[in-house]
Amino acid sequence: VTIPNSVTSIDEGAFSYCSNLTSIDIPNSVTSIGDVAFRGCSNLTSIDIPNSVTSIGNGAFEETPWYENKPDGLIYCGKVAYKYKGNMSPNSRIIIEEGTVSISSWAFSYCSNLTSVTIPNSVTSIGNGAFGDCLNLTSIVIPNSVTSIGADAFNGCSNLTSIDIPNSVTSIGKFAF
Repeated sequence: VTIPNSVTSIDEGAFSYCSNLTSIDIPNSVTSIGDVAFRGCSNLTSIDIPNSVTSIGNGAFEETPWYENKPDGLIYCGKVAYKYKGNMSPNSRIIIEEGTVSISSWAFSYCSNLTSVTIPNSVTSIGNGAFGDCLNLTSIVIPNSVTSIGADAFNGCSNLTSIDIPNSVTSIGKFAF
């Protein structure tokens, strides 16, 4: 598939379960990729995601060889912290790479061994459910660069007893905490 430069968004499920799709080159005009956009593309082995993409929905690349062949750990798509893959060791601490612009929806959800996250000043948004049900998350500092915190972002983080929300935040989604 060749997507033209006139496209700015690939919506939810746009190419899901297109089993003959093998590669896709996403142009710099695209800024968002929706939930399950490429899910189940069983032959999708090559994806070129530009730095212009600042938002990637839940499960956008699940059930694709591209995703399955990634090593365990935090998977980045361009400048987006997309998803933590695999089992996390007990008492894990994550340092998100400098230059990352957003944390995807459900990126760390159910990572019960996650205890601490360091977010760089380049991050502007924390997606829906990004840290949902991280039961042992006790420490997170939200930098002044963050303007939005999605719905359910920290829902179920029962050991997160204190959090400072900077003045830069203009939007907090439902059930965020």
